[in-house]
Amino acid sequence: QLFVDAGILKPNPEGSGLMHDVDRTLAMLVLTAIHDIMKVAAFCPIVAEGNGPWYGYKVGEKVGDHDAALGYILEYEPDVLPSFAMLPRAHRRSVKFTQCKMEYN
Repeated sequence: QLFVDAGILKPNPEGSGLMHDVDRTLAMLVLTAIHDIMKVAAFCPIVAEGNGPWYGYKVGEKVGDHDAALGYILEYEPDVLPSFAMLPRAHRRSVKFTQCKMEYN
């Protein structure tokens, strides 16, 4: 049921059973491949003029949190991650959502 709820599996329109959603599955594989890439400190971006301040980081400051760094890249420099950049727009939004900071309070 988890895979159905996640949109990875869907009802087969040609009969019984389930089939996988190719684009959604690809998006989850891309997320798996890139989700910790910014743990390599040399890859962490510096907030560019025009993009800052950004979630507490000032222009010219290195985004030190690896999840935030990936969120910044996905937002402002997605082409440096071609596997992400080539995803359909809706799936790029889903992947980006996983990297956002939820600040309810």
